[in-house]
Amino acid sequence: MPVNRNNIHDTVFLASAAAIAFFLPVYGRVVPLLITLMVLNWITDIRSIRNFKLLFREKTRLQILCFGALYLLYLVGMTYSVNQEYGWFDMEIKLSLIVFPLVFSTSVQPLFPENRIRLIFQSFVAGCITGTVILLVHAAIGALGYRIKGYHIPGSFYYMKLAWYFHASYLSMYYNVAISYLIWILLTHQAGNGRVKILSWGALLFLTAMVFLLASKAGQAGLVLTIIFFTGFGALRMRRPGLSVSLVIMGAAAFFLASVLAPGSFSRFSGTRKVLNQNEETGKRLKPESNADRLAVWKAGTKIVKQNLLFGVGTGDVKDKLMEGYRNDHLIPALKHRFNAHNQFLQTFIALGLPGFLLLAGMIIIPAFMAYRRKADFYLLFLILIGINFLFESMLEIQAGVVFYAFMNLVLFSGTAEKK
Repeated sequence: MPVNRNNIHDTVFLASAAAIAFFLPVYGRVVPLLITLMVLNWITDIRSIRNFKLLFREKTRLQILCFGALYLLYLVGMTYSVNQEYGWFDMEIKLSLIVFPLVFSTSVQPLFPENRIRLIFQSFVAGCITGTVILLVHAAIGALGYRIKGYHIPGSFYYMKLAWYFHASYLSMYYNVAISYLIWILLTHQAGNGRVKILSWGALLFLTAMVFLLASKAGQAGLVLTIIFFTGFGALRMRRPGLSVSLVIMGAAAFFLASVLAPGSFSRFSGTRKVLNQNEETGKRLKPESNADRLAVWKAGTKIVKQNLLFGVGTGDVKDKLMEGYRNDHLIPALKHRFNAHNQFLQTFIALGLPGFLLLAGMIIIPAFMAYRRKADFYLLFLILIGINFLFESMLEIQAGVVFYAFMNLVLFSGTAEKK
């Protein structure tokens, strides 16, 4: 029986996509290898070359390809950058912004039907649970480390020590998207009954408690927004008030569990309020304080934007200009730790000027409007969560953020664009 090459390519594509979704919250260093596998499979699939001509015939394909415009704009920003070395390194980090639009826009139809989207997000949730177990085991070993010489980790169930080899904000964002998916399938009866439903509720409670323990302000704000969004959605549009009440109870239970395991999980919000009230000058301190540092960094970044409003400083000169701004404002912690702008909109504005800012904002707002009109509520909430994290982190400056956004956004967009 002859081997069907098309079936092999389709299987490799779907398997690599599911594997990327699984390993993002488990071990990010595997992800570039999986992306390479997906690209090699795409290159060797003759149908991908044939599908290039469909880009101008099928609206959805062209829309997906348009998400690569931001990468092309960063490429233009290289032409007036002084620091070429850093610029090309940054272009390598951001490569997913062009790779996934190229691969997805020329893939075989249908792009991402409902069953494929379900498989990818099931893999993602499984990855979140697996990664959480690994982190909790590590935290437990650290908490009991007095029995193991040299491995005692005070506060191992809290914030960055719990996140271990991840950044707490990015990990919280992963968990919030997984929580959103689990609530979505429960609301829309996709979880079915019996064991799957029980497992979904258990995973919900598990991941919600983890978001509180990670103590990321953006993560906790996103979690509260998620519960409010789906509580209103369940009670009003889906007419399921019982499930809405269950979500509130689950959130309260997770809050209580986190307060028992790590009472300091909520102290960072009081620190934010203190900084805002005191208007503390970062330059007067030698030690970092995340709230004051972030406000000072935003202020320094805004000054750079005002001086380079139209075209920005260039892709390769963002870091150098930020360091210069920190030095001029005497921002010692920011200078010492070489902070980025801690805001993706601001970071892109500094690099590419007004065109870059408008394009990035449009990549959030326009799909969100489309998702709202087509009642794609899960995709709408995904974009809201991405927007919140863009406000507090320069997500597209590291692999953990850029791959997650570029990949998950196109998976959901391609499915939503096909809906009438």
